[in-house]
Amino acid sequence: MSQRAFITLLILLVVLVALSATPFLGAMIGFLFGITIAFFVAGPAMLIGKALEKNGIAISGQTGLWVLAGFYALLTLAAAFQIWRQLQRREPDQARSAGLRLAVLVALPMIAWLSVNAMQDAWP
Repeated sequence: MSQRAFITLLILLVVLVALSATPFLGAMIGFLFGITIAFFVAGPAMLIGKALEKNGIAISGQTGLWVLAGFYALLTLAAAFQIWRQLQRREPDQARSAGLRLAVLVALPMIAWLSVNAMQDAWP
C-alpha cells in the first residue's frame, strides 16, 4: 500500500468516526452496527454457549463477553506485532497495511460507542 493511499484511508476512517457521532448518520450507523452484532456475534456466541452447556460447561453472559473482549484484544495485539515485524524486515508497504488493520480495529469500538449513543439521543 502506498503512503498516499494509507493517509487517504486513515483520513476516511477519521471521517467515519466523526460521522458516527452525528444525530442522523450516527443513529443509522448504530442501528446497522446493532444488526451486525446481533447476527454475526450474538448468534454464534449463543450457539457456542449452548453447545458448551450441553457438554457440562456453563458460561454466563458476562463470561462470554469477557472471552469476546479478550479475543478482540488478541487480534489488536497481533496486528501491532505484525506492524513491528514488518518494520524490522524493512517492508513499509506491508507495515502500512497492517497499520491500517490496527487503525480499523481501534476505531471499531469508538464507532460503536459513538453511534449507539447517537442512536439513543435520536430515538424519540
